Amino acid sequence: MDADEWAPLPKPKARGGWRALARRRLPVLGWARRYDRESAVADVVAGVSLGLTLVPQSIAYASLANLPVQYGLYSAFVGTFLYIILGTVKQVSIGPTSLMALLTLHTCRDLPIEYVVLLTFLSGVIVFTMGLLRLSFLVDLISPTVTSGFTSATAVIIIVSQLKGLLGLRFIAESPAENVYYIVQEWRHIRLPDSLMALVCCTTLLLLRKLKDIPVNPKRYALKKFLWLVSIARNALVVCAASAVAYYTYDPQNLLFKLSGRVEPGLPGLALPPLSAVVGNRTVSFAEMVEQLGFSLVLMPIVMVLANIAIAKAFSSSGRVDATQEMLTLGLCNVVGSLFRAMPTCGAFTRSAVSDSSGVRTPAAGLYSGLISLMALKYLTEYFFFIPKACLSSVLVCAVMFMVDWRLPWRLWRARRRELGALGITFAVGLAASVEAAVLCGVLADLAAVLRDLLRQPRLLRLNDKWQGRRVVLVQPRRVLVFVNSEQLAARIRLIAPAAPAEADPAAAPPIVLLDCSALALIDHTAIQVLERLTEEFSVGSRRLIVFNASGEVARTLRAIHGLSEGALREVDPRRALQLNQRENDKSERSSLDSRRIIIEHVSPKLRNDATESTSIAESSALLHATPEPPV
Repeated sequence: MDADEWAPLPKPKARGGWRALARRRLPVLGWARRYDRESAVADVVAGVSLGLTLVPQSIAYASLANLPVQYGLYSAFVGTFLYIILGTVKQVSIGPTSLMALLTLHTCRDLPIEYVVLLTFLSGVIVFTMGLLRLSFLVDLISPTVTSGFTSATAVIIIVSQLKGLLGLRFIAESPAENVYYIVQEWRHIRLPDSLMALVCCTTLLLLRKLKDIPVNPKRYALKKFLWLVSIARNALVVCAASAVAYYTYDPQNLLFKLSGRVEPGLPGLALPPLSAVVGNRTVSFAEMVEQLGFSLVLMPIVMVLANIAIAKAFSSSGRVDATQEMLTLGLCNVVGSLFRAMPTCGAFTRSAVSDSSGVRTPAAGLYSGLISLMALKYLTEYFFFIPKACLSSVLVCAVMFMVDWRLPWRLWRARRRELGALGITFAVGLAASVEAAVLCGVLADLAAVLRDLLRQPRLLRLNDKWQGRRVVLVQPRRVLVFVNSEQLAARIRLIAPAAPAEADPAAAPPIVLLDCSALALIDHTAIQVLERLTEEFSVGSRRLIVFNASGEVARTLRAIHGLSEGALREVDPRRALQLNQRENDKSERSSLDSRRIIIEHVSPKLRNDATESTSIAESSALLHATPEPPV
């Protein structure tokens, strides 16, 4: 079929008016009408299970970000409450994550807490604005390969940074290399009680993680459910057990374990985000705070959106996610969270997996996990003092160690080694420099590899049979012909078919060049100009350039070039393109001969009259100038 026979499909019109818009932007209006007692019971079970995971994780992530542990709980309840109304995927749980904690640590290290709150607020505003402008496509620039390298590097950084907590050491280090260096330097000061506590906690957490996978007779449903519940609540159980041991062995004069320390009791107060901060004896303005936060104000929102949409897609029943709604919700959760002094938040895969395995029915499960966080802040903060740091480090290490994707490099080595380079660059830069530089370098490496793949040298093929005694060479550009590679293509064609003198032997004539545009999807103005010059060069002498097998859009663009064979442009078969080009050349020659014959026929009578008049004038002139003969 000809592409001209097709017409564009009209865009579907939005239906439902403001009611449909309200259901899209307030998803609670959709599922609340179908909410029943069975769904409520399932959400209670899932919400409690999620709360038992959320509370210890929030405390651990606040410790990772070098913040007082209550700030993790400040960040745990706002997102869960708002997602009930605005969320689209029932499994997603908005709260502190290891990724957000690490980025916060890198950005706000040795800075007052006001910087963390401002980072939360501005990140939320940026994400919300991205949702309003429908900029979710920007996240697509970060490929899954780069995301995997970034996530794996983050996990390794977190594990290495928590080694000091596992060993009971105390020092300040900014990179994995520094952490390893100081551990080697301070190995004589390793505390045996903390190391044993960490060993027991890590072993218990890993064993309890596998508890739910123990095969149980289907008839013993209660036992299977009990094992599952113990496995899901393993973080809370280990933290409670370790805190109890620390409480009963507590001696203010001789601490057996390094403890979390005093935690500010009570619920957080409502306050506007800080627009200034006091650092030392100087008040830092809002502009200076933004300048110090720097590139993190770009990276933090992008990573938030990337993580949240990836988790939503993973757990969505249809695999489709309203990215705009997720961005609006995530931005609003962080903006409102900053009013309660929260750290940056987004979805977490581990908590979403807990919700999914708990049989969650609707986002209402977040109500119960949020209430558990508020109850912990209200009634349990005085006991947070006794949580051993080795226990928190163990929770972090056992949570992030499974984020390292060890299998992906081997799959890429066998299938796509180009993407393996981007993965390696992202991972290496993340460990050697920073997570911000890792994302930037990974994206640039990935785009460079894609560009290199698009701009590969054209394929060169030779026709086995000659065409009218001349060789035929087929040149096939790869995907795009733009300003970057158009001159290279022209130079390649000139090299294949160099100009020959007019009196050269026909057998030694340059080959006919067929330019196959079947793989060409994009051509720009610079490439059009290059092809115009090339066509003009090949129109003189014995060289021939035939462009064929162009798609509809590319063919319409190429028709602007004067001298190309119109018939061959859409032809698929190269031999047929040669025939069509030959016919057009023969037709052009016949037209040229006919034009010359007509011109001669019109001009010939005038030339004869002019010749007759010239002869008469010459004869008369000869008679006048002739010398008369003398008389006889």
